[in-house]
Amino acid sequence: MAITSYDTAIAGALPPEAVLKVSATAEAAGVLHSTLYASGRPGAGAAPAPGIDGAALTAYAGQVPFPAAVGGKNIHLLSLAASQSASGMSRVWLLDRLWHNSGITATTTTEQAISHPGIPSRDANGGTDGDGVLLALEVSGATGSSGTVTTITANYTDQDGNAAQTATMASWPTTAAVGTFVPFQLAAGDTGVRSVEGLTLGTSLVSGTVHLVQYRVLASVMVPPVTSGEGRVGLIELGMPRLYDASVPFLVVLPTTTTLGNLDATVVYTQG
Repeated sequence: MAITSYDTAIAGALPPEAVLKVSATAEAAGVLHSTLYASGRPGAGAAPAPGIDGAALTAYAGQVPFPAAVGGKNIHLLSLAASQSASGMSRVWLLDRLWHNSGITATTTTEQAISHPGIPSRDANGGTDGDGVLLALEVSGATGSSGTVTTITANYTDQDGNAAQTATMASWPTTAAVGTFVPFQLAAGDTGVRSVEGLTLGTSLVSGTVHLVQYRVLASVMVPPVTSGEGRVGLIELGMPRLYDASVPFLVVLPTTTTLGNLDATVVYTQG
Protein backbone atom coordinates (compact mmCIF):
# COMPACT_ATOMS: atom_id res chain seq x y z
CA MET A 1 0.00 0.00 0.00
CA ALA A 2 1.08 3.58 -0.54
CA ILE A 3 2.64 5.27 2.49
CA THR A 4 0.16 7.92 3.57
CA SER A 5 0.43 7.82 7.36
CA TYR A 6 2.67 6.84 10.26
CA ASP A 7 0.83 3.52 10.47
CA THR A 8 1.42 2.64 6.81
CA ALA A 9 5.08 3.65 7.13
CA ILE A 10 5.49 1.23 10.03
CA ALA A 11 3.48 -1.46 8.24
CA GLY A 12 5.83 -1.23 5.26
CA ALA A 13 9.03 -1.40 7.32
CA LEU A 14 11.62 -3.88 6.10
CA PRO A 15 13.96 -5.89 8.34
CA PRO A 16 16.75 -3.68 9.76
CA GLU A 17 20.09 -3.60 7.96
CA ALA A 18 22.85 -3.90 10.54
CA VAL A 19 26.17 -2.25 9.65
CA LEU A 20 29.37 -2.86 11.64
CA LYS A 21 32.57 -1.19 10.50
CA VAL A 22 35.76 -1.97 12.39
CA SER A 23 38.12 0.61 13.84
CA ALA A 24 40.16 2.72 11.45
CA THR A 25 42.67 5.56 11.39
CA ALA A 26 41.18 8.85 10.22
CA GLU A 27 43.11 11.79 8.81
CA ALA A 28 42.27 14.29 11.57
CA ALA A 29 39.49 15.59 13.77
CA GLY A 30 36.99 17.45 11.62
CA VAL A 31 38.05 15.81 8.32
CA LEU A 32 35.27 13.56 6.99
CA HIS A 33 36.07 9.85 6.69
CA SER A 34 34.45 7.35 4.30
CA THR A 35 33.89 3.89 5.79
CA LEU A 36 33.65 2.25 2.35
CA TYR A 37 37.18 0.82 2.62
CA ALA A 38 36.84 -0.45 6.20
CA SER A 39 36.17 -4.14 6.81
CA GLY A 40 33.15 -5.45 8.68
CA ARG A 41 29.57 -5.80 7.52
CA PRO A 42 29.29 -5.08 4.68
CA GLY A 43 32.82 -6.06 3.71
CA ALA A 44 35.37 -3.53 2.54
CA GLY A 45 34.71 -2.03 -0.87
CA ALA A 46 37.41 -2.13 -3.53
CA ALA A 47 38.94 1.07 -4.83
CA PRO A 48 36.97 2.35 -7.84
CA ALA A 49 38.53 1.45 -11.19
CA PRO A 50 36.31 2.72 -14.05
CA GLY A 51 38.90 5.19 -15.39
CA ILE A 52 38.99 8.97 -15.49
CA ASP A 53 35.51 9.31 -17.06
CA GLY A 54 33.99 7.34 -14.21
CA ALA A 55 30.86 5.22 -13.98
CA ALA A 56 27.26 5.79 -12.95
CA LEU A 57 26.46 3.46 -10.06
CA THR A 58 23.46 1.23 -9.47
CA ALA A 59 25.29 -1.19 -7.13
CA TYR A 60 28.77 -1.40 -5.64
CA ALA A 61 30.51 -3.99 -3.49
CA GLY A 62 30.81 -2.70 0.07
CA GLN A 63 27.66 -0.56 -0.01
CA VAL A 64 25.05 -0.68 2.73
CA PRO A 65 22.50 -3.31 1.59
CA PHE A 66 19.54 -1.84 -0.28
CA PRO A 67 16.20 -3.53 -1.04
CA ALA A 68 15.22 -4.63 -4.51
CA ALA A 69 12.64 -2.59 -6.38
CA VAL A 70 9.01 -3.75 -6.20
CA GLY A 71 6.63 -2.64 -8.94
CA GLY A 72 4.31 0.16 -7.84
CA LYS A 73 6.15 0.75 -4.54
CA ASN A 74 8.57 3.42 -3.37
CA ILE A 75 11.40 3.02 -0.86
CA HIS A 76 11.86 5.54 1.96
CA LEU A 77 14.27 5.80 4.88
CA LEU A 78 12.43 5.13 8.13
CA SER A 79 15.27 5.40 10.66
CA LEU A 80 19.03 5.61 11.14
CA ALA A 81 20.85 4.74 14.37
CA ALA A 82 24.54 4.64 15.29
CA SER A 83 26.83 3.95 18.25
CA GLN A 84 30.59 3.60 18.67
CA SER A 85 33.03 1.52 20.69
CA ALA A 86 35.34 4.49 21.38
CA SER A 87 34.67 8.22 21.44
CA GLY A 88 36.26 8.92 18.06
CA MET A 89 33.38 10.35 16.05
CA SER A 90 30.52 12.79 16.55
CA ARG A 91 28.22 12.30 13.53
CA VAL A 92 27.41 9.72 10.86
CA TRP A 93 26.01 10.51 7.41
CA LEU A 94 24.15 8.08 5.16
CA LEU A 95 24.92 9.02 1.56
CA ASP A 96 23.86 7.68 -1.85
CA ARG A 97 26.85 7.18 -4.17
CA LEU A 98 25.81 8.07 -7.74
CA TRP A 99 29.10 8.25 -9.66
CA HIS A 100 32.80 7.88 -9.03
CA ASN A 101 35.97 7.71 -11.07
CA SER A 102 39.59 6.59 -10.98
CA GLY A 103 42.69 7.28 -13.03
CA ILE A 104 43.43 10.68 -11.48
CA THR A 105 47.17 11.37 -11.74
CA ALA A 106 48.32 12.53 -8.30
CA THR A 107 51.28 14.48 -9.66
CA THR A 108 49.54 16.40 -12.47
CA THR A 109 48.70 20.04 -11.65
CA THR A 110 47.03 20.96 -14.96
CA GLU A 111 43.38 20.15 -15.63
CA GLN A 112 42.60 16.45 -16.07
CA ALA A 113 39.68 16.26 -18.51
CA ILE A 114 36.65 14.06 -17.87
CA SER A 115 33.96 12.88 -20.33
CA HIS A 116 31.19 12.31 -17.84
CA PRO A 117 28.60 9.59 -18.67
CA GLY A 118 25.79 11.20 -16.64
CA ILE A 119 24.32 10.20 -13.31
CA PRO A 120 21.51 7.70 -12.62
CA SER A 121 17.97 9.00 -12.02
CA ARG A 122 18.57 9.53 -8.30
CA ASP A 123 19.00 13.26 -7.72
CA ALA A 124 16.77 14.99 -5.16
CA ASN A 125 13.85 14.81 -7.61
CA GLY A 126 14.53 11.32 -8.93
CA GLY A 127 16.03 12.74 -12.12
CA THR A 128 19.43 13.22 -13.76
CA ASP A 129 19.70 17.02 -13.52
CA GLY A 130 21.86 16.79 -10.39
CA ASP A 131 19.75 18.80 -7.96
CA GLY A 132 20.99 17.97 -4.46
CA VAL A 133 23.96 16.00 -5.82
CA LEU A 134 27.28 17.03 -4.25
CA LEU A 135 30.93 16.34 -5.11
CA ALA A 136 33.88 15.16 -3.01
CA LEU A 137 37.40 13.83 -3.36
CA GLU A 138 37.95 10.47 -1.62
CA VAL A 139 41.19 8.64 -0.83
CA SER A 140 41.67 4.90 -1.35
CA GLY A 141 45.49 5.00 -1.22
CA ALA A 142 47.18 7.42 1.19
CA THR A 143 48.61 10.51 -0.50
CA GLY A 144 52.24 11.47 -0.06
CA SER A 145 52.18 15.27 0.00
CA SER A 146 53.88 16.50 3.17
CA GLY A 147 53.56 20.23 2.49
CA THR A 148 50.66 22.59 1.89
CA VAL A 149 48.33 21.65 -0.95
CA THR A 150 46.84 24.74 -2.54
CA THR A 151 43.37 25.07 -4.02
CA ILE A 152 41.90 22.02 -5.78
CA THR A 153 39.12 22.82 -8.28
CA ALA A 154 36.60 20.89 -10.35
CA ASN A 155 35.01 22.07 -13.59
CA TYR A 156 31.34 21.02 -13.57
CA THR A 157 27.87 21.52 -15.02
CA ASP A 158 25.26 22.54 -12.47
CA GLN A 159 21.69 21.39 -11.87
CA ASP A 160 20.33 23.91 -14.40
CA GLY A 161 22.70 22.86 -17.16
CA ASN A 162 25.13 25.76 -16.76
CA ALA A 163 28.55 24.51 -17.85
CA ALA A 164 32.03 25.68 -16.79
CA GLN A 165 31.11 26.15 -13.15
CA THR A 166 33.99 25.97 -10.66
CA ALA A 167 33.82 23.94 -7.45
CA THR A 168 36.60 24.73 -4.99
CA MET A 169 38.43 22.98 -2.18
CA ALA A 170 40.44 25.51 -0.26
CA SER A 171 42.16 22.99 2.01
CA TRP A 172 43.41 19.44 1.43
CA PRO A 173 45.11 17.50 4.24
CA THR A 174 48.76 16.52 3.93
CA THR A 175 49.49 12.78 3.70
CA ALA A 176 45.74 12.13 3.55
CA ALA A 177 44.83 8.74 5.05
CA VAL A 178 42.74 6.06 3.35
CA GLY A 179 39.07 7.02 3.70
CA THR A 180 39.64 10.79 3.74
CA PHE A 181 36.54 12.36 2.16
CA VAL A 182 36.65 16.10 1.42
CA PRO A 183 33.61 17.82 -0.16
CA PHE A 184 33.92 20.60 -2.73
CA GLN A 185 32.22 23.96 -2.31
CA LEU A 186 29.92 24.71 -5.25
CA ALA A 187 29.62 28.03 -7.05
CA ALA A 188 27.27 30.56 -5.42
CA GLY A 189 23.61 29.72 -6.02
CA ASP A 190 24.19 26.17 -7.25
CA THR A 191 22.30 23.32 -5.61
CA GLY A 192 23.96 20.37 -7.29
CA VAL A 193 26.36 18.84 -9.79
CA ARG A 194 24.95 17.31 -12.99
CA SER A 195 28.33 16.27 -14.44
CA VAL A 196 32.05 16.84 -13.96
CA GLU A 197 34.25 17.90 -16.87
CA GLY A 198 37.64 18.29 -15.23
CA LEU A 199 39.76 18.25 -12.08
CA THR A 200 42.76 20.47 -11.30
CA LEU A 201 45.08 19.70 -8.39
CA GLY A 202 46.57 23.00 -7.27
CA THR A 203 49.66 21.20 -5.98
CA SER A 204 51.00 17.71 -6.60
CA LEU A 205 49.77 15.09 -4.13
CA VAL A 206 53.15 13.34 -4.74
CA SER A 207 51.61 9.85 -4.56
CA GLY A 208 48.45 8.00 -3.61
CA THR A 209 45.07 7.26 -5.15
CA VAL A 210 42.10 9.62 -5.10
CA HIS A 211 38.64 9.52 -6.66
CA LEU A 212 35.94 12.05 -7.42
CA VAL A 213 32.57 11.00 -5.96
CA GLN A 214 29.11 12.42 -6.69
CA TYR A 215 26.72 11.74 -3.84
CA ARG A 216 23.39 12.74 -2.30
CA VAL A 217 22.88 13.19 1.44
CA LEU A 218 20.09 10.96 2.74
CA ALA A 219 20.34 11.43 6.51
CA SER A 220 22.67 12.06 9.42
CA VAL A 221 22.68 11.22 13.10
CA MET A 222 24.76 12.44 16.03
CA VAL A 223 26.81 9.71 17.71
CA PRO A 224 27.04 10.05 21.51
CA PRO A 225 30.29 9.36 23.36
CA VAL A 226 30.78 5.64 23.96
CA THR A 227 29.36 5.81 27.49
CA SER A 228 26.15 7.51 26.35
CA GLY A 229 24.54 4.86 24.18
CA GLU A 230 23.06 5.21 20.72
CA GLY A 231 22.04 8.14 18.53
CA ARG A 232 18.83 7.65 16.56
CA VAL A 233 16.68 9.61 14.12
CA GLY A 234 13.32 8.41 12.89
CA LEU A 235 10.36 9.28 10.73
CA ILE A 236 9.66 12.64 12.39
CA GLU A 237 13.26 13.90 12.30
CA LEU A 238 14.03 12.58 8.83
CA GLY A 239 10.79 13.40 7.02
CA MET A 240 11.05 9.91 5.46
CA PRO A 241 13.24 10.81 2.45
CA ARG A 242 12.71 8.91 -0.78
CA LEU A 243 15.47 6.55 -1.87
CA TYR A 244 15.23 5.78 -5.56
CA ASP A 245 15.60 2.30 -7.04
CA ALA A 246 19.15 0.92 -7.19
CA SER A 247 20.52 3.40 -4.65
CA VAL A 248 24.08 2.81 -3.40
CA PRO A 249 24.13 3.86 0.29
CA PHE A 250 27.37 4.17 2.25
CA LEU A 251 28.44 5.79 5.53
CA VAL A 252 30.72 8.76 6.13
CA VAL A 253 31.68 9.85 9.65
CA LEU A 254 32.92 13.06 11.28
CA PRO A 255 35.95 12.16 13.44
CA THR A 256 36.84 13.90 16.69
CA THR A 257 40.31 12.29 16.69
CA THR A 258 42.45 10.19 14.38
CA THR A 259 41.52 6.92 16.09
CA LEU A 260 38.06 5.64 15.23
CA GLY A 261 36.50 2.81 17.18
CA ASN A 262 34.05 0.30 15.78
CA LEU A 263 30.94 1.86 14.22
CA ASP A 264 27.64 0.05 14.82
CA ALA A 265 24.76 1.41 12.70
CA THR A 266 21.25 0.32 11.84
CA VAL A 267 19.39 1.41 8.71
CA VAL A 268 15.66 0.75 8.38
CA TYR A 269 13.81 1.21 5.09
CA THR A 270 10.08 1.20 4.46
CA GLN A 271 8.42 0.31 1.17
CA GLY A 272 4.96 1.16 -0.01
